[in-house]
Amino acid sequence: MKKYLLIASLALALMGCDNGTQVPKPEPGKQTSLTETSVDITQDKYTLLKTPLPTDELGASTPYVVEFFWFGCPHCYSLEPLVKAFRQENQDIQFITIPAAPNQRWEIEARIYYAMEALGVKESHYDRVFKIYADKRNEKRYPTLDEVSDLFSDASITREALEQQMNSQEVSILIERSRRLFDQAELTGVPALIINGKYQLDFAKLDGEQFAKDFMQTIRALGEK
Repeated sequence: MKKYLLIASLALALMGCDNGTQVPKPEPGKQTSLTETSVDITQDKYTLLKTPLPTDELGASTPYVVEFFWFGCPHCYSLEPLVKAFRQENQDIQFITIPAAPNQRWEIEARIYYAMEALGVKESHYDRVFKIYADKRNEKRYPTLDEVSDLFSDASITREALEQQMNSQEVSILIERSRRLFDQAELTGVPALIINGKYQLDFAKLDGEQFAKDFMQTIRALGEK
């Protein structure tokens, strides 16, 4: 677990990536240490959504977690190892990933995600896409669609096939759902984790000294609320 603590604490002083179009740059922030006197370990570590997410529409059953993310977000990329660890250790909790699409810039990556899902390469190539966005961030630019599509060459998926799926009606419907749910949750940035459709995790309130442990335990406890 220690290897996740360093990764998470660097990125998750978290204000996250806001709903903008510029290439984001991670910035250090303040971390809040919590005392361990409270019986309820979730206290003050979440925001209650005014309007819960539609559990039935999401095809979810409690306990479940909805993660909003963006491939271009450095904080989402830094959080990913910890998310994977949580999913591995808590397989009884359903995990639903939604690519945020509140603006035209983020919509591109959301369409890439849903196209990957439709083409059957989401699981096998998800990390590769995240990695190329992280790599190109050092060049202060986003990867081109050609560069992204090249990642799928070993799966015999061409740029044309990727682009066709990105612009399909099915993907457009999912984009509209993503935008609607993002707005309904009144989100302003990513990463955002919402447990059981109503508890939004407040990263800034997690224990900075034991971030990974607090992350795991708090989500688990919120799932049992």
